[in-house]
Amino acid sequence: MSLGMAARSEKIGRGKWSLARTFPLMMLGALALGFTVVGVTSYQNRMQKIAESEAAANPATIAGPPCPVLSAAAFDALPVKPKKTFIFNEVTFDRRFGHVGCNVVSDGGGTGFAPICQFTSPAVLKVTTKRGQFYFKPGVGQPVTVTLRGGTPSCVMAANFKP
Repeated sequence: MSLGMAARSEKIGRGKWSLARTFPLMMLGALALGFTVVGVTSYQNRMQKIAESEAAANPATIAGPPCPVLSAAAFDALPVKPKKTFIFNEVTFDRRFGHVGCNVVSDGGGTGFAPICQFTSPAVLKVTTKRGQFYFKPGVGQPVTVTLRGGTPSCVMAANFKP
């Protein structure tokens, strides 16, 4: 007799959906929904910020000859040395004169981006990335745009930045 009652109570316990049994499932569902909402919103905000930054930099309108490139020895031998240093997106920029404005632009579609910095008149410029140090000498009074794609800077003697 006790064996029959145990089987019947076991059968009844399996069929009931009490709060104690459903609460963990509800919490997991809420967490999954919350993570999904945060992820989608974060992605949308990132893409919007990159689009706004790209519109501000307007890289499509920047065209000019490449900046003169220097070796490390030639850069060190210059009588004029950089005095102003700043870091943008883990890239260090050293310049002698002028103002600068930096943005990010989309790089290769998707969520990739590349830093772009525009200088009013740097005279000399040293760019330090994870790939090494790069030296440019555009000269005094020459606007410059530096774009970093894949960690390697490219420099053109043109800019649409006004301080």
